[in-house]
Amino acid sequence: MAGAMQRQEDQIVRLQELVAQQASTQVDVERTASPIVMPGMTEGMATVAIPVAAQPTPAVVAIGSGTSNPEGAMMAAERERALAALVMFRKFDPPVFDGEKVEPWMVESWVDSMETLLNDLCTLEKDKVHLATHCLERTTKVWGKQIKRDRSSELSPLAWEEFRGLMYTNYFPESKKKKLQDRFRKLRQGNRSVGEYEREFSHIIDCVPDVMRDDRDRPDWFEQGLRPDIYRAVHILKLTTFSEVLDRALWAEHSNAHIREEREASEKDGGKKRAPDGSGGQSRPRKPPKYLRTQSKGRGARWCVICGGDHDPNRCK
Repeated sequence: MAGAMQRQEDQIVRLQELVAQQASTQVDVERTASPIVMPGMTEGMATVAIPVAAQPTPAVVAIGSGTSNPEGAMMAAERERALAALVMFRKFDPPVFDGEKVEPWMVESWVDSMETLLNDLCTLEKDKVHLATHCLERTTKVWGKQIKRDRSSELSPLAWEEFRGLMYTNYFPESKKKKLQDRFRKLRQGNRSVGEYEREFSHIIDCVPDVMRDDRDRPDWFEQGLRPDIYRAVHILKLTTFSEVLDRALWAEHSNAHIREEREASEKDGGKKRAPDGSGGQSRPRKPPKYLRTQSKGRGARWCVICGGDHDPNRCK
């Protein structure tokens, strides 16, 4: 790739030198042109005339034009400009799209990366599709050529917006988009970890960003899908940003896991140990832990899912 780019740059330099040489030669010819010897001039007068230098016209086959063909010169200049744009575009290692095992997020990611690079390079609208198609490989390359062949010559050149629409239609059709939207609306954490739930949540949003009105809806959607015990620990804080909700959900998940481990260890120890009662070495079982006695009264556990203390989460400081 580096060698090909260097050859293209060398070609541009040669083209520029040829154009400069052609312009310089034309000026020299005009300056050295002799006056025409008219009938009636004496021989001495004729000898005063400076003969025209017999110089061949510079070969400009490479650009296909001469000073006598303005249209050809314009076409050559346009080809030179387009080649320079391609060389600059290639220097930034643009992402490729091969169409193999395509997932919706791949299409979205490629289009977004391509638009960012084209905008950063201040690319002309007429060059965008031409440059982007250089990044299509395998089946997508065949698809891109087919689009150009099928396009009527009476229509204007393919614009970027239309090309992007064709990409989505072919590789991310509305049927797939609708399935992801339905999947997002039904998405719940379930038995998964908060991290696993967040990855699927963010993945769908990357594929179908319009599933939400704006970023302000993101924390609410995420919070509603959390498991009930984690939801209660997060919702009570009335957080407004997605990063805060995610951080608190991860913290609550860790806290709940720690509390469960302590509870299980306490139950295990309570089943093995016996307190002596002073009557022949026999023992009687210890009283159940406080939280078990609370549960036996039918009022439910009164431990805080936020800090692990023995109080209601709503009163947690």
